[in-house]
Amino acid sequence: MRTVLIATLALLAACSSEPDPAPKPSGALQPVSITLPAETAALPDTPAGTVLSQHCTACHSPDFLTRQPVMTAEKWQATVTKMREAYHAPITPADEPAIVAALVTLQGAPPAR
Repeated sequence: MRTVLIATLALLAACSSEPDPAPKPSGALQPVSITLPAETAALPDTPAGTVLSQHCTACHSPDFLTRQPVMTAEKWQATVTKMREAYHAPITPADEPAIVAALVTLQGAPPAR
């Protein structure tokens, strides 16, 4: 029994003397920076572009807004309402008709079905 105990202690001592290959976290957060690509899209210099700039670009880039699938006014209305109710976008229900009209205008008329 004594031999087993001595062998175990020797093994533990050997294991603890090896350097730890993984660095220990210091507990402090380290700054990280990323470089985003340059914004290439722009909203048109029209009343619709102005409405979207005022109400949507705090969260969405012009590129994001201009790449959305073409939707009907009814589907845009549901999307804008969702932005206000689910995501707490800082718009009022009174702003919604102008935003919906601007989105439809930005895309042109949806295809007839």
